[in-house]
Amino acid sequence: MRTLGVLLTAMALVCVVIALPGCAAAGGEPRFDKPEVMPTYDHVASRFNTRIERLNRLWSRVNITVRSPKESGGTNVDRAEGYLQVEQPDRTSLSIMKLGETYFYMGSDAKGYWWLDMSSNETKTALYGTHADATPELVAELGLPVHPRELLDLLGITPLPVRGEAERASPGAVKWDRTRGLLRVEVPASWGTRLIWFDPVTMAPFRVELRDEDGRERAICDMGRYISAPVQGDGRVPPKLASQYKIAMPTTGVHVTLELYGAQNKPINPRAFDFADLVESYGIDEVYFLRPIRDAGGE
Repeated sequence: MRTLGVLLTAMALVCVVIALPGCAAAGGEPRFDKPEVMPTYDHVASRFNTRIERLNRLWSRVNITVRSPKESGGTNVDRAEGYLQVEQPDRTSLSIMKLGETYFYMGSDAKGYWWLDMSSNETKTALYGTHADATPELVAELGLPVHPRELLDLLGITPLPVRGEAERASPGAVKWDRTRGLLRVEVPASWGTRLIWFDPVTMAPFRVELRDEDGRERAICDMGRYISAPVQGDGRVPPKLASQYKIAMPTTGVHVTLELYGAQNKPINPRAFDFADLVESYGIDEVYFLRPIRDAGGE
């Protein structure tokens, strides 16, 4: 089950972070000087949301490396390849393959998320859960420290919340991180807060952290090695996205490296996001539904 959580977090590869070519992942040394005039949250949100508009869809080949601690000591290292397909805001698909054969398939849509396991020659199984029923305790059983909807947030491609017409206060806050030389934006998350570190000039993201309500890190993603993602039917200069993501989960000690190849924005077959069709197509034998444990007096 822990492997499922690791790969579900790698499914954050179901998303990409727009950034400039030539930048490296954020480190401990300052990268930029503090702006003479600090931008407002509304300014940062507007510019960032504009950056990700043309990555509303994504198709890419992927390589995945998962490093997890052994109970006896040492580290397990697992490698695989596959295909990533995304349609924002919530349709995701990731096939995980070895030697051209699909062993696992994970995905999500507006209602729920799933995991198909075809690694056994005897029984092929599937897990399905709804976003509405997801709780920290339930997803922790899968080794996942984030809400399924937060996987996209972790990779930094979901739009930042903006102020409504009737709102007086901005939905987020901007501070200057002197250690990294980057802007830091903090916004609410499904379970706690989301922090994103930006280039103060371009608003390109370098790092994303998801923290719980007490400020403890649940998941961290650093990104780099930026490439162009051509948009089919769009003759403008392609948007840029990170091709490497380094994900750390402090509570489990698991680290995932995700690398993208041949990324582009193009139409995707709706069957990639159809759970019932996937169950039939892959010949799944058993489907298990992930539901929270109710109180003894509940139904």
